[in-house]
This record gives sequence, C-alpha cells and structure tokens, in this order.
Amino acid sequence: MSSIRNILAVVSDAVSGRATLETALRVGRHLECHVDAMHVRSDPAAALPLVGEAMSGAMVDEMMGVAEKESGQRAARTRAVYDEILSRENIANSDAVPASSNGFSITWLESSGVEEQVVALRGCRADLLVVARPTGDTETAALMTLNAALMQSGRAVIAAPPIPKDKPVSGGSFKKIALFWNGSTEATRAVQAALPFLKRADEVVILRVEEEEWYAETGDLEAHLAYHGVHAVVSKVLPREVRTGRSLLFATGDLNADMMVMGAYTRSKLRQLILGSVTGYVMQQAVLPVFLCH
Repeated sequence: MSSIRNILAVVSDAVSGRATLETALRVGRHLECHVDAMHVRSDPAAALPLVGEAMSGAMVDEMMGVAEKESGQRAARTRAVYDEILSRENIANSDAVPASSNGFSITWLESSGVEEQVVALRGCRADLLVVARPTGDTETAALMTLNAALMQSGRAVIAAPPIPKDKPVSGGSFKKIALFWNGSTEATRAVQAALPFLKRADEVVILRVEEEEWYAETGDLEAHLAYHGVHAVVSKVLPREVRTGRSLLFATGDLNADMMVMGAYTRSKLRQLILGSVTGYVMQQAVLPVFLCH
C-alpha cells in the first residue's frame, strides 16, 4: 500500500481547476487513495482594509455584497466543472467516513478565506498537494498558492499543467518518470516523497545535468533506489541555450515522460535573482505534471 493515502487538490476556479482535477484524479486512481477537491471562496471581509476610511458604511456593505455574489458565482462555476468531470468518468462524489482501506474516492470541499493561507493550514494534513501550474491571467494568484503549498505546508506538491477540455487524461498512469538530481536537500526530499510513484513506474530516468553548478554523482542515489526496488538509469543532460530548465524540459520531452520529479528552489534567493530560477522556468513551461519538494 502506498504511503500517500489522501491528496488535497486546490481547485481555484473553473479554468485552472480543470487541470488540477484531471491531474488529481489521475494520481488518486494510480495510487488508489482519496482526493479532497477543495475550493476556497474569497472572504469579502478580507478586502475591508483596502477600501479606505473615507467610504460610508452603506458603500462598504454594497461592496461586500457584490464580492459575496461574485465569490458564489465563481464557486458555482468551479463546482460545475467538478460535476462534469466526475460524470464523464462515472465517479460519484464521496461522503463516506475516511478509512485506511477505502481505495480511490473523491470529495468536494469548500472553505472561505485567502486561498494561500487556507492551503498552508489545510495542506499540512494531507500527504500530497495538487495545484495548478501558474499560467495566463491567473499567474500571480496561482504562484502565491503554489508557493504557500511548497513553503508552508511541509508537503510535496504536484504542479498540474494546463489540460484542454477536449483532451482529458485522468485515466492515465505514471509509467515513465524523469528525476532531476543535483544532490541538494530539496532533491533528496523529492526522491523520498516520490517513492510511491517511483516504485510503480516501469522506467525511472535520472537526469544529470553536465555542468559544474548542477552536477552531482548518482551512484549512491541509484543504490538507494535499488534498496526500494526501483531500477533507475542515468541520462546525461547537456545544457541548451544557457538555460538548465529548458535543458531539463527538452530531456523529459525526449523521454516522453509522464512526470518530472525535482527539488524546488535549490538556489539561494540571491542566486535566483541574478541567474534565474530553474524551478520558475519549469513552472512557466512544463506540459507534464511536476512533482516538487522544497
């Protein structure tokens, strides 16, 4: 049985929520575990400090009413996407009492507040989080949620790529996994947290970047994985266009991998500012689920 038994999927809105749900269903079925699909309604009261002292009580009430209505409409649209996907997959929303042997199931949850704050608090009581990869109009909000999940929940996170409505993938498994290894603490944590996926994979490929900053020996990692029954092969990744993130994504594409595993933000903040972030580039460009640990 997998050590991952419950997943928290953050379903922010009707657009990015589709990506989160498709990926979370795929993971839940693959690991035969429970998924909580959580939508966070924005709390109108949270905007009060921004309205200014000059506004009358009636104007504040009106603004809160409008915000409450918009929040309800957003939640309804998001729930409609959830119901649509479950109907397509012939899955029932579960209200059963949690148990260790229930297998795959999914439940809709709603909360209220600031999304990244709710995710940070609720995420620590899940084994794994699934959030949408930042993209398009929702990039800022999605990035804040992703950072809260990574930095504050203490859990591994899967960043779900955009998924077109006409190309559902929830039934697919994770047979081929690419693992970016640079010897960092973050990469080590990612390997450990991803073991349930690595053990089930048909093929695990360790991506070793052939440049001084990122190079790390892989012999001890291969031995460690072998103790867990995981046979991995090493693939050398040559830098392309001076972007390590681009090199990694090219390599995962060449492998036709189903998932990429990596440590998140392994550079210091100063080096990220000067040289850029590999994690940030991957988050902007990845077209496959990315398993992350900080």
